[in-house]
Amino acid sequence: MQFVFVQLCVQYARASWPISNSSSIQLLGLFQDPPNASVSETTSISVHSRAMFYAAILLAQQLNMTIDGQFIEGQAAQTSGNIVNALSSTCRAISTSNIVGIVGPAFSREAHVIAPLSKTIGIPTISYFATDPALSAKSSLYEYRLPRVRQFDLNCSLMSF
Repeated sequence: MQFVFVQLCVQYARASWPISNSSSIQLLGLFQDPPNASVSETTSISVHSRAMFYAAILLAQQLNMTIDGQFIEGQAAQTSGNIVNALSSTCRAISTSNIVGIVGPAFSREAHVIAPLSKTIGIPTISYFATDPALSAKSSLYEYRLPRVRQFDLNCSLMSF
């Protein structure tokens, strides 16, 4: 019963992340869905990935983690699962901000395009959902792939909580 309630609440939760815009050091987060999409327009993986992205940035700020004396901040971009959108968002962010790392994109098809770009310009990239084994630390010093957790494993860990 508790699990069902938690799952329903997570589905409809929205949050405002109190991140200041005073630092020029930023991570770029590439996500499939827009940040404030309705429940029918968004996927749970996009919502959870974006939440973890901002939670990690807040944690880094609370732990006083800095680069050249400045806190790390985040900038999110929507890709819609489209290769051209992922590349366009990345190029726009890199040209207008001091991006020191990229979290995403979600899909292997996007990551195959972002990885060579990040390698060329020397920005590390971590793809949180891409499943193609060719996107690994062995193939590039700048592209890392985090294998996705099976839904069953995730549900089991939530039920034990």
